[in-house]
Amino acid sequence: MAAPTEPQSGYVGKLTATEGQKLREFWRILIQSWDASIPVPKGASAKVNSSAPKGHRRFFSLLRAPAPPTPEETSAIPPNLLATLKLWDAGPAEIKTIQSLLLKFPGVRLRFAFLAALKQNNPDALLLRFLRAEKWNLPKAWIKFVASLNWRINEYKVDKEVILKGEAYAVEKSRVGRDSPEKKDAQGFALQLTSGKAHFHGCDRWNRPVCIIRARYHDPNAQSSKALNDFIVYCIETARLLQVSPVESYVMLVDLTSFTIANWELPAAKFVIDSFQANYPESLGAMLFYNAPWVFSGMWKIIQGLMDPVVAAKVHFANDIQDLEKFIPRDRILTELGGDEDWEYEYIEPTLAENEKLNDKSARDVILAEREQLGDELFSLTTKWIANPEFKSPHTRDDVIEELSRNYWDLDPYVRARTILDRTGIIKGDGSVDFYPAPRPESEIVESEIAESEVLESEIPESEIPESEIPDSKSPEIEEVVNEKQKVESDTPTETHAPPVAA
Repeated sequence: MAAPTEPQSGYVGKLTATEGQKLREFWRILIQSWDASIPVPKGASAKVNSSAPKGHRRFFSLLRAPAPPTPEETSAIPPNLLATLKLWDAGPAEIKTIQSLLLKFPGVRLRFAFLAALKQNNPDALLLRFLRAEKWNLPKAWIKFVASLNWRINEYKVDKEVILKGEAYAVEKSRVGRDSPEKKDAQGFALQLTSGKAHFHGCDRWNRPVCIIRARYHDPNAQSSKALNDFIVYCIETARLLQVSPVESYVMLVDLTSFTIANWELPAAKFVIDSFQANYPESLGAMLFYNAPWVFSGMWKIIQGLMDPVVAAKVHFANDIQDLEKFIPRDRILTELGGDEDWEYEYIEPTLAENEKLNDKSARDVILAEREQLGDELFSLTTKWIANPEFKSPHTRDDVIEELSRNYWDLDPYVRARTILDRTGIIKGDGSVDFYPAPRPESEIVESEIAESEVLESEIPESEIPESEIPDSKSPEIEEVVNEKQKVESDTPTETHAPPVAA
């Protein structure tokens, strides 16, 4: 099966001339949102004037035409941005929506929100998600993008309430204090983690991370709506960290084995769909319903009715292991699903020290200041690139984009609570991901065991060991350990690191 993205344009490195122009113009209107000096495209005035109502329009079309926005209804929109939006056929309703969003997100805040939401992602790839979702309509793509930032920062407070608090907060709050709505929400969130109802493991044939959802474990009455919605957002945000470039999406594998109507919850399904369509467009690579019982057919009709046709087209039903193998190799399919990978989810609880950097605001602010400088450089180079797509400089846009990605991983431990994927070594500190680590060489294991035994022995003061238990330095036991260590050192090559496994 060919990779699903191979024949498609609209992605970084796979843009047609028209798509490339639309991406540059999307950047123009985005930067114009906070920088009034960014010019209007050449020829805009003629296009804007030509869009004024003509005297020969039919009477009934004039009756149906919405009234143009008043100066008060465009007061928050910088003049150059307004002219560019009109150039790209923004209608009165869209202009009014843009006005309302800019009142909530005046320029500087919008710029800051963009850099915060970007994380380690390629900024071109992020904007292309919204362009593709809105069929390359620039005003609509801008509205969807800024509305998603408003939801993220002002409404749901994703970074502060979900990412910064994370697993440790939920586990701790679920066990202490008096009963309260906050404790109930924490207990519900912790339940999702410990039950393994939804967890990430492995990747499909195209290296897209896989979220396995065991629907039979879901009890609609076991947690509050807020707890469940927070967990859904937490999963989507975690998936973003697992998408190593050029991967831009992930797979939801919904195991419907033993699913009954008692496991069904429409509000949760609707929240997932709305999240993908409004706030994380083009993030879902595929949704696989595995082993669906007949009772699910009626529920699927309801779900399908809520989906955009583009999202619905990504849904596939797998009735057996052969169907599943079209997407995931058998050796990556868990044994509980009929595959060959003998792996089971086990929740490992947070440790006391894993989030200590979240309290180091001084170090965080230094990295954030660097991020702001990189943002300035990105926007400056992008402005030149908009004016001249062939623009070249010693320090290219691609260089800055790579530096922004590295900067995020420096910032990450200061703004994101650790997850089970960090504790188990799946997410590395440099942003790489390894679901399938290579087995450690036997020589490394022996060395590790010897070193560990030496550390343990050194931690016990000799004075506390009875003389009868101190082995003679010439004893057979000591000689055996020394000989084994020397043998390991002589047999171990200079470099023993296994090559990284692509994820």
